[in-house]
Amino acid sequence: MAEETRFAAMEPGTELMSDPKTLKPSDITDLEATLIVPAPVPVEEQSRAQSRSSNTTRANVAMIDAPQPRLAEVTASLLRRRLRAASLVLLIAVGLLFVRGLFVPIPFRWPLAVLLFVLLGSYLFLKSGVSLSLQQLRRVELTLFGLIGVQLVWMQTVLISDASIAGDPLQVAVPMQMGILSWFAIILLYGMFIPNTWQRAALMIVPPALAPLAVIGVLCLRNPVIAAAASAAQIKEAAILFLVGSAASIYGTHTINSLRTEAFKAKQFGQYRLKQLLGKGGMGEVYLAEHQLLKRPCAIKLIRPGQGADPTAIARFEREVRATAKLSHWNTVNVYDYGRTDDGTFYYVMEYLHGLSLADLIKTYGPMPPERVVYLLLQICRALTEAHHSGLIHRDIKPANIFASKQGGVYDVAKLLDFGLVKYVAHPSDEESMQLTQVGSYSGSPMYMSPEQATSETDPDARSDIYSLGAVAYFLLTGQPPFQGTNPIRLMIAHARDEVVPASQLVANVPQDLEDVILRCLAKKPIERFKDVCDLQQALARCRCADLWTEQRAADWWSTIQLTNGVANVAGPSA
Repeated sequence: MAEETRFAAMEPGTELMSDPKTLKPSDITDLEATLIVPAPVPVEEQSRAQSRSSNTTRANVAMIDAPQPRLAEVTASLLRRRLRAASLVLLIAVGLLFVRGLFVPIPFRWPLAVLLFVLLGSYLFLKSGVSLSLQQLRRVELTLFGLIGVQLVWMQTVLISDASIAGDPLQVAVPMQMGILSWFAIILLYGMFIPNTWQRAALMIVPPALAPLAVIGVLCLRNPVIAAAASAAQIKEAAILFLVGSAASIYGTHTINSLRTEAFKAKQFGQYRLKQLLGKGGMGEVYLAEHQLLKRPCAIKLIRPGQGADPTAIARFEREVRATAKLSHWNTVNVYDYGRTDDGTFYYVMEYLHGLSLADLIKTYGPMPPERVVYLLLQICRALTEAHHSGLIHRDIKPANIFASKQGGVYDVAKLLDFGLVKYVAHPSDEESMQLTQVGSYSGSPMYMSPEQATSETDPDARSDIYSLGAVAYFLLTGQPPFQGTNPIRLMIAHARDEVVPASQLVANVPQDLEDVILRCLAKKPIERFKDVCDLQQALARCRCADLWTEQRAADWWSTIQLTNGVANVAGPSA
């Protein structure tokens, strides 16, 4: 059986929030006349966008299946960036020295050219998309700084030896001091750029710090002029300079490494360790995570302070988790935990689903047979029954917020997600509810929004969710929503005014009894729809095709598809 694509249980809603003004039916014609219709997107651009979406999808699926990132993996990513930056800095420095050698004769011009070529190659290689492990990056690090060290030793030896020919100790002192300062700069550069433990930093820094002193010592033994230039006081000053520089680099490396480790641990969110970013919105993010003890995959939705989230948005986010946590139905996404971190980030943990959203199923495999549509809708009706009895109206039901998942070996288990726009109706006097969901505000997804949500003439109730669920059923049967377009206002007007084209006029073999149910759900006036979700559920169960889709048929269908060729669009939260 083909392996299921793994998903976080979140999709972004296309949320429209405007000023709290009421759009009256009498204003629709005048409003429509003043609308500015956006220019159509060229076919070539649509093709490129679809290609980018497909590539992003494959990348997201690969990320989800990737192993859990450890501190070593985070270090590897940082090391690569730092090596690239260090290569660029060294490339500029050696390049300037090489250019100077074109005008002032120096004996090491061609070795500089070779080093310049190696640095350029290292920079381009590290900038490319070639995957490198931490061990491979460490080898690049050793090669890069090793070549620089060899070059410095050779240059120091040549310059000091050439200066000694004149027999003047003062001329020898100049290249000697330049060599010492060059080594000191390399030590500081390594300490600042390269992430390390203090033990490894000491192994990498102390030998280079001793190298220039060793070179001077060997030359002093071989040449009395150099020995005269290298007085005991100068050697002592150089030794102190390298001692201070090495200590500063090692301590700085230790401090930075400790901070990185603490920052990494801070991303664990209590018992949960973040693995991969699945998507982000304007104010929130969704991560694939894992419980550190249970090793259970889960999804974490969070809002960080300072990401454009005002207090009202954060309050609504907290209300979402409280509302969802009250629900326990099999067909509603489970919330495991929630809390706040020390930096004020609010998060909650939910189950990590195996499957695809209904939006992706239709986009990838086309419209569903009527019996499968009824099979999935009946499950969502059960989830909404619990929510409505708890006084919660979802207000953002759409294909992207319903998943066909695998649960306990059972396929096509429908899961209702994202209660980010949930509204309390059990206690209309609740002050918090009145502040967070203002009467007259437009909220929801325009393609599946009920007329009362569009016009804000009346407060949405359970029948508003019934309308949206009918729009979802229409989409599942036909592959398109009841009304299409790119202008949200036009879509809202269409829901409030225009009649829906029956699904049977778009696709064949739509049962009349199922079409009647869908059209009743899509009635403009709430009073003309089903009185509640239980009534809708009974009507769906009476459809002749209701019993034709079974768990076995669902398992057979999922066993034949190749999800790697499908679209698994993991996106950010609507919060």
